[in-house]
Amino acid sequence: MSKKNRRYGRSEREQNTRAQAGSEQPAEESIESGRAPVPERPTPKKFNAPLWAGIIVVIAVVAVLGFSMFSSKDHLTVDALEKPVVAALDGGSDVYPANSKFSFTENAKFGYLPAPTLSELGDGTIVAADPKSAPKAMELEDDLSSLDRDSFLDQDIKPPRKNTAPGEPITWDQMVDEMAGATVLMPLIESPQVADPVLKKIAEADIAESTIVRTSNAEVAKAASDAEVAVMFTGDPTATSQQSLSEVGYTMMAVDAADASKWTGTDLDIWATGVKDEKRLKELAEAGIFGALSTNPYSIQPSEVKSN
Repeated sequence: MSKKNRRYGRSEREQNTRAQAGSEQPAEESIESGRAPVPERPTPKKFNAPLWAGIIVVIAVVAVLGFSMFSSKDHLTVDALEKPVVAALDGGSDVYPANSKFSFTENAKFGYLPAPTLSELGDGTIVAADPKSAPKAMELEDDLSSLDRDSFLDQDIKPPRKNTAPGEPITWDQMVDEMAGATVLMPLIESPQVADPVLKKIAEADIAESTIVRTSNAEVAKAASDAEVAVMFTGDPTATSQQSLSEVGYTMMAVDAADASKWTGTDLDIWATGVKDEKRLKELAEAGIFGALSTNPYSIQPSEVKSN
């Protein structure tokens, strides 16, 4: 390449560079001139973390207190029961499959207290089932001790009435988990071996004030009383005295309706058995009984829930 060409080449490159530099500058200026002026950013406000943390804590405390207040209103206790109270023995075994999940749900729904009979299976599971009548109702070849939790829950409970569905069994733990606080539970416990896990579950669920243990066993009565659970005597009232029952820990007693009025002057809350109808319950209530136990609660007290 000649010097002229090199000079021209160098001159062309310089011209191109200058042209590019000249063309870019006005473009930037024209873009800038077409833009609206950018306002200055305001100084960001400082975030007061401690203040907001305190507000959140206050809101949380108020929410917890509010929840507790409203929850306590829905938590039924023995002291809050309106007399005369009616309990459904074995869930109302003349109406529903005895000690079935459905029967206890219906008890609570219609204002009756579920009164299951508790037993122990072969694996130690505590269940709602009468050891005398449950094997027949479940059509078992052996007694309840031959079952474990899974095989027990796999059974059906024959209904007491024709053209009605069989019942589904339920364990004590399931019963407490599903119904705790919504009603007062009245389990029948005749064995200290059964009483220990039952009372443990009551303590875990914090429903001592919402439970009445029924028993004729003095050892069970004392254990329940020590756990601050109300205890009902279900034995022969003529074979003992009110004072001796109170010393063991009993606060209630179940007696035949024919003799109920004779016991209402004692320190024990009296529950009548064998009440025939609503009229008789009203008479006993006027005499001072606390409540009644029935296999058909509907026959002695109208339900609190009306169905169409």
